[in-house]
Amino acid sequence: MRFELPPYAACSFCQDLEGTRACAFVAENEHAVAEVDERQYERGTTLVIPRRHRESILDIEDVEIQAVYSLARVVGRAAATAFGAVGMNVYQNNGTKAGQHEPHFHVHVVPRYQASDPNRRFLQRDYNVISVDEQRAIAETIRKSL
Repeated sequence: MRFELPPYAACSFCQDLEGTRACAFVAENEHAVAEVDERQYERGTTLVIPRRHRESILDIEDVEIQAVYSLARVVGRAAATAFGAVGMNVYQNNGTKAGQHEPHFHVHVVPRYQASDPNRRFLQRDYNVISVDEQRAIAETIRKSL
């Protein structure tokens, strides 16, 4: 079984991992990498992805999902410390109908703040892409709290 995904010729997350697309990595482990989300739903939002291309929850291996969520916890703790978050959303979408926009399994780690709206739904179309320089500055701030 496979979930429907947007058509793609190349995977942007695989390009990040190959170094052919500019991004801002925060942390890594053997099977996963965390990078700053180019769309900052809240300050310090990161994405955690497996190193191997996996489209969804249906084809990721157990060791990879454990590594992804372990890294999400580490990066989430560091982002909360770095930016003073008082809560956090950690979520993952599978398939176009569930809101998955990238064809590579990924977990969103979104720090939440005192002024955050707990009922706000994060929709990609509502947020602009920030510059790579801004992404790198956020990554550096989080790394200082690792």
